Amino acid sequence: MNLLAMAIMLGLAQGAGAEEANAPQPGEPPATHAGGHDATTLDAVTVDAKFIAQGAKSAMKQELTVMETPYSVSGYGDAFMKAIETTSIADLYNYMTGVRRGGNSGYDISIRGFKTTQADKNAIMVDGMPGVAGRFGSPPTFAAEGIEVVKGPASILYGAAQPGGFVNIITKKPKAQSAALIDVRASTFAGGGLSAGDANGYNIGVDFTGPLDAEQRLLYRLVGEYTDKDGFRRGSFDEGKYIAPSLSWHATDATVLNAAFEYRTRKNAYDNNQLVAPDKDASRIADIRTRYQEPGDVADEKAWSGTLSMSHYFHNGGTLNLATRSVRGEDHARGFDNVGVLADGVTLRRRARGQLNKRNYDYFDGNFALPFNTGAMEHKFIAGVTYGVDTTDFERLQFYDCPAVATHPCNVNVYNPVFGVTPPLSSYPTGPVNRRFTRNTSAGVYVSDLVSLSDSWKLNLGLRYAREKQRTEERKTPPLTVNSTSSTAVLPTVGVLFHPTPAWTLYASYATSYVPQAAGVQDAAGNPNPFDPQEGRQYEVGAKTELLDNRLTATLAVFDIEKSNTLASIACNAGVGGTCSQQVGAERSKGAELELNFQATDNLQVIGGIAYTDAYVSKTYAARTAPLVGAQLTNSALKSANLWLRYDFPEGALRNLGIGAGASHSSAVAGSLPTLADPRVLLLPSYTVADVAFYYKLGGRYDLTLKLGNVFDKRYYEGVNSTTNENGVVPGVPRNITFSVRIPLW
Repeated sequence: MNLLAMAIMLGLAQGAGAEEANAPQPGEPPATHAGGHDATTLDAVTVDAKFIAQGAKSAMKQELTVMETPYSVSGYGDAFMKAIETTSIADLYNYMTGVRRGGNSGYDISIRGFKTTQADKNAIMVDGMPGVAGRFGSPPTFAAEGIEVVKGPASILYGAAQPGGFVNIITKKPKAQSAALIDVRASTFAGGGLSAGDANGYNIGVDFTGPLDAEQRLLYRLVGEYTDKDGFRRGSFDEGKYIAPSLSWHATDATVLNAAFEYRTRKNAYDNNQLVAPDKDASRIADIRTRYQEPGDVADEKAWSGTLSMSHYFHNGGTLNLATRSVRGEDHARGFDNVGVLADGVTLRRRARGQLNKRNYDYFDGNFALPFNTGAMEHKFIAGVTYGVDTTDFERLQFYDCPAVATHPCNVNVYNPVFGVTPPLSSYPTGPVNRRFTRNTSAGVYVSDLVSLSDSWKLNLGLRYAREKQRTEERKTPPLTVNSTSSTAVLPTVGVLFHPTPAWTLYASYATSYVPQAAGVQDAAGNPNPFDPQEGRQYEVGAKTELLDNRLTATLAVFDIEKSNTLASIACNAGVGGTCSQQVGAERSKGAELELNFQATDNLQVIGGIAYTDAYVSKTYAARTAPLVGAQLTNSALKSANLWLRYDFPEGALRNLGIGAGASHSSAVAGSLPTLADPRVLLLPSYTVADVAFYYKLGGRYDLTLKLGNVFDKRYYEGVNSTTNENGVVPGVPRNITFSVRIPLW
């Protein structure tokens, strides 16, 4: 509650008055500092705000619309996040076309069939810069103005990245109009064997913004949130604090400087591996409330980030954008991991685990954008440089696999785990420990040009030169080895757009990506990183439209992506310790997506999408990995769909009342890959989950929302942990109830 009190006092000190003006992000023209703008209520919940935004800055780093972009990009606005009552980015995945959750950390997602992990720093970005403040859990949405998803390879502008795409969090920026908001949310579960009141939680958020001077050149924003929740699994909990102050200074009418800071702490029950599937059989997974960790197993983390950016606008239309971002994070976990189910099919072997991880990220991005003409052709040109250094210091404090004996007190029953009889972690040996320090340095130069050849035709050309260096040191356990690798890449992209009418865009594009192999990987003989970098390429064709005075927007995309030089875990040769890998070959994803947003009336809005994604292992280089060919990639659904609609009653006795309803569907998902030793594959069943929400504006001022998630209490599984597969099945949330009230102070 100290966070709430501090924020209220700061907000009260600012007073009222002034006109609205969003502080621009790099590349946006500066806002007028006074006059000429309509006042709006901060974070009001309204149906007339579009669920999907039409900006496409994340895809091109320029102020372009979706219709001008030869790639798939979706922008989910603040109105949509409020409509479905999100608290974290992961809450949106079921309603994002072609995106799904794929594990326990914030980075574990799957886009167009390709999964990302915590090693993929560009999987989730903040205002176009890598580095999320925090590893456990998903980033909070309370500080987000919107979420943009760029699908397909994006290495041309952002460097090393998986070919499926990335998520970009657009943070809330200072405004020139003074405004203040308190958001209070309470939640409980009423399904999955739980009754309302058995496991509860609450969030308290505050949001203040306004000018700090009479000329409205110096603007501030302060966002904060406190979370205290019980999970639906026995003994699970989540406690967190988040605060994000920011400033925008309009130094001149042509120069804007922004500074943003965020600090996040989180403490939660250690639950790294979730449920297990004995014999890779989904029907044998235990009750979703089951948890295999001891009551005292916890994970703590704290992280902060700082971002500085500047935009200067020249008289010729050019824009200079400079931005730097630093992130510092530390997490400490201690508890029992899932190792695997013993031959009896009912005993889970566990591991006594202790881990201390530290992460540092420092990145710079500078670019110059310039519109100009050459004869009858119009250009939107951008050139830039990126540089980044990220370091990880992972210290394994304990890593002891308990004996593979059913009666050993370290192990538990899969279906009826008994706690309190296992000796504490300190009573077990440390096992093979290490401290691995990794330093990655990346640098790149990029250019891109969108050329208007005529009123109907546009051509996009882009190129990036990238260089990556990795260095890994073992700092704890002899031999104290040092391994270094480096790689370079030239990455082209090309896109063609045809506008038969102003309301339609037909496009085709080719894009590339690459990801260097981690410096610490080794082959079966123990040779350090003899592997080629992962490379990706995509062919995409599609159509986009804006009809009915932009009330109906839609994107249809057909794509073919191949990622080559992928790795798979294999058994190490005798005498070789650690984890070994082998270059498998290639993975491929072919499919189609349709996404639309339809404002049928001023009071009815619909958002929906369907996706067909055939993602599989397409090639292998060795006999020991031959069973992988044709196997479905984990956490990738062949068919998926989502739909959400909201209707607000405009008049009569039900005026100020709104109703929302939605559903998401996923076909069966593979939770493991076959091997020579075990050709079986865990198949998680298909599911359809429905949600409903009721909205009410009390006194024309206070927004009340009651949401029932998973209305029919469907038991389902979101996916598997990206590294543990059948030993880390992530259960879906049972029926849940959330009530929130948003209170504008001024």
